[in-house]
Amino acid sequence: MEIINKFLDLEVLLSPTVYEKLKNFDKEDIENLTEKIKEFKKYNDAFILLDEKFLEIFLQKDLNNIIKEYKDFDFIFYYTGEKEENKEKIKEKEIKTEIKEEIEDKVEFTKKDEKESFVKKSDEDIEEKLKQLISKEEKKDFNAERAKRYEKITKIRESVNSRIKWIAKDIEAIIDIYDDSDVSGKSTCTGTIDDFVKYFKDRFERLKKFIERKAQRKGYPLKDISRMKGQKDIFVVGIVSDVDTSKNGNLIVRIEDTEGEITLILPKEKMEKGQLPDDILLDEVIGAIGTVSRSGSSIYVDEIVRPTFSPKEPRRIDEEIYMAFLSDIHIGSNEFLHKEFEKFVRFLNGDVDNELEEKVVSRLKYICIAGDLVDGVGVYPGQEEDLYEVDIVEQYKEIAMYLEQIPEHISIIISPGNHDAVRPAEPQPKLPNKITKLFNRDNIYFVGNPCVVNIHGFDTLLYHGRSFDDLVGQIRNASYENPTTIMRELIKRRLLCPTYGGRCPIAPEHKDYLVIDRDIDILHTGHIHINGYGIYRGVVMVNSGTFQEQTDFQKRMGINPTPAIVPIINMAKVGEKGHYLEWDRGVLEVRY
Repeated sequence: MEIINKFLDLEVLLSPTVYEKLKNFDKEDIENLTEKIKEFKKYNDAFILLDEKFLEIFLQKDLNNIIKEYKDFDFIFYYTGEKEENKEKIKEKEIKTEIKEEIEDKVEFTKKDEKESFVKKSDEDIEEKLKQLISKEEKKDFNAERAKRYEKITKIRESVNSRIKWIAKDIEAIIDIYDDSDVSGKSTCTGTIDDFVKYFKDRFERLKKFIERKAQRKGYPLKDISRMKGQKDIFVVGIVSDVDTSKNGNLIVRIEDTEGEITLILPKEKMEKGQLPDDILLDEVIGAIGTVSRSGSSIYVDEIVRPTFSPKEPRRIDEEIYMAFLSDIHIGSNEFLHKEFEKFVRFLNGDVDNELEEKVVSRLKYICIAGDLVDGVGVYPGQEEDLYEVDIVEQYKEIAMYLEQIPEHISIIISPGNHDAVRPAEPQPKLPNKITKLFNRDNIYFVGNPCVVNIHGFDTLLYHGRSFDDLVGQIRNASYENPTTIMRELIKRRLLCPTYGGRCPIAPEHKDYLVIDRDIDILHTGHIHINGYGIYRGVVMVNSGTFQEQTDFQKRMGINPTPAIVPIINMAKVGEKGHYLEWDRGVLEVRY
């Protein structure tokens, strides 16, 4: 209440979302914010509703710029809605006239000395009632539209007249969640220095084991290298703390372990010949073999050893069953493809056009969803303008209703993404109980991001893919257009987000859940809204696209999504001809 009163003194009303955010602010931050608003109100003394948009403005913009841009801003007009057409202007004027007449009909009369006097309502009362009436009408229309939407979703299944023999119905689902790969219920970090030390130490120690196993030898402690001047074939392991390029083009890499540090020199000629990598990233863990310099302060590198997977045959099972992959559905967004998603649900219920489609859908047993079920609320400034559903609980209710229309014999595994209702920092815990209880079916499995799940014998790593935004800018060969170019880099490093402090926020847990501990069979990602598929060292790489049309942000960034394409694999034929298919806006086609 203290926060609310502080802002009410300034004639500022807080939206519920903003109030929740401000409760986490320091006292000093609150004082700075209120002082800024107080100065602004010297130029515009209107009553302000501090929503997320204006909170962002007062926090991020310079006071002089705010005054310049908003000193004549009509806040009443902003609250009562935009007037886009002449017809709407006339309607609003008529409503305001009706309100005035209503108020005047209800003025309170008092008699004194046989003379009548009355008290008129103020213009502020008229504006407030106008605001309430318009809001009430908008809410009524909004609820009616929502009910119409929900009614349509609940009838999808009964609208499909299918005589398919559901072979997958008689196959027992086999799902085992590796609890040690999921942060849900185990988060302990508070952002202290000790948390960061434990986080990076855990990353180093676990990846060091893979590197030493690959090199088939133990690494020397870095503190001992200075005593090995001129020695050859020296093997060390460290976490990268700095990367630079010398004047003659050599790559200068600084690595450290728990007790010391050393400089690695990667000659330009060897990088140009492909004998050494030129894409070493900050905070990844690498091994190096080379010759110690005469001074003992550096190593001239002959070979870099990474903890990548050893090549293997893709896993296959004896039973012909299928697994589908979804992500980035973005329920609530104006760009959500309602018709296409409904068409996919109809397909799962047996709305098929040929023998191939009938065969696949009859044997489809699993669906993995790698995050961003909904578009969320308050994910970025001004997002409310991009939503048809501004209530995040209703967004989840809607996706839950869609999933209820999927046949019960299909098991669904769901992990969150950066638009979902969990903390934005990775690793992310599974969706909270207040959300999961909206999903009324028994065979939905909720896991964190990332998480490894054994699905019918396939160790499947679900990771939303937020780190892709960092890797595209750091690695020359990585591109959004071909997601597998990014996914290969994660497999090489056994690390889902190598560099700390980029666009992908990371919580410094005492265990680094972004390390890939297991020799996985499938890596399933999303986030960038572009489909991709490939097999690298026996690992199936699937980036599952989206059900959201291109957004304005994507247009500005030059990103062309591939919406309404669902990858499907035949778990009995992985790596063989015909094992990979795509459902593309209603048409199922074999791709590989």
